[in-house]
Amino acid sequence: MNSLQTKPVYLIAASVFNHAGTECADLHGPVRAAQPLDFAPDHLAYPVTVPRLPTTVFDRKIQRSVEPQGARLLYCAGQLAGPLNDLHLPGERVALMAAIPEVDGPSSCWEAVQAIAEQPDALLAQLFAYTPPLHALMMLNSSVMAYVAEALHCRGPMGGFCSQGNAGVDALIEAFEHIAGGRADAGVVVSSSPNLSPALYLRDSTEQPALPAPDRYGEGAACLLLTSCTPTHGALRIAGFARGYSACPERSNAVAHKVIQQALSREKVGLRDVAHVVAAPDTPFLRLLLADTQATLHSSRPMTGDLGASALLTEIALTLHDQRDGYTLLLNHSRAGHWGAVLLAKEAMEKQA
Repeated sequence: MNSLQTKPVYLIAASVFNHAGTECADLHGPVRAAQPLDFAPDHLAYPVTVPRLPTTVFDRKIQRSVEPQGARLLYCAGQLAGPLNDLHLPGERVALMAAIPEVDGPSSCWEAVQAIAEQPDALLAQLFAYTPPLHALMMLNSSVMAYVAEALHCRGPMGGFCSQGNAGVDALIEAFEHIAGGRADAGVVVSSSPNLSPALYLRDSTEQPALPAPDRYGEGAACLLLTSCTPTHGALRIAGFARGYSACPERSNAVAHKVIQQALSREKVGLRDVAHVVAAPDTPFLRLLLADTQATLHSSRPMTGDLGASALLTEIALTLHDQRDGYTLLLNHSRAGHWGAVLLAKEAMEKQA
């Protein structure tokens, strides 16, 4: 039996951190201009400062032992400590899923390599002098996951996804399946964007299809709290989801159409039943895909830039905050050919049915 038919799963809390601010409401504020990058002044992006971690949740020493990407993720995870604690669940019943890319930050060990080249006879001395003691741990996503699991007491199923923009939908689906399948009663889904670094733009320049201009990337993070516990108010039900992939651009439209139909079919609804669609303005074939709906189109991309693995989860968090009536369909597309769709239903609809 389809897991969506066995146990309903609700989205009850969310947190965000991005160029627009630290609250979902900030995504409705005035648009803040993109900024030129220090290492590439001709590229505009949406950077953020490294957030201060809440010391009521994390040991203060952790602030010094994570790189910016991990700090953003931890900040958002810390905002959900209270709502998770309110569920009064044993740690073994709380799943943890992460969408977090590989760390692209510059290695501080490079200074050690240069120093050794200048004084090869003092290899160990130079290595210890120029390499921070926690350098290796700072560069591991598993360390960040461990910090979240320890602070939020997540001892249930765990998983990490570090592919491209599709990592967000992968982590969400994995958490959903564990809850709907009875292996967990709640799930924390955390995510972070890649760091704005030369490596990010180097990779972008080698990907196909080539873009006429570089993407406007942003830094940020988002975190969701899912549960099968009956919500009291303000929840959204995860009514459907689907994902697909094709490396062939000529098949992208067909794949996207199939993904949308699969997500809607789980709820036995059509595009005409959808009141709101969330998709980036540059989503391929968007007008063609939405030809059968009068739904209102939304996107926070102009406020945040492309957040990679955090893009979809940020939009889901904003959907929870806005509490719009009717079904909301969220679409996600990566240049590599991944498509993802998530259908959310306002909980008030369920009680009126």
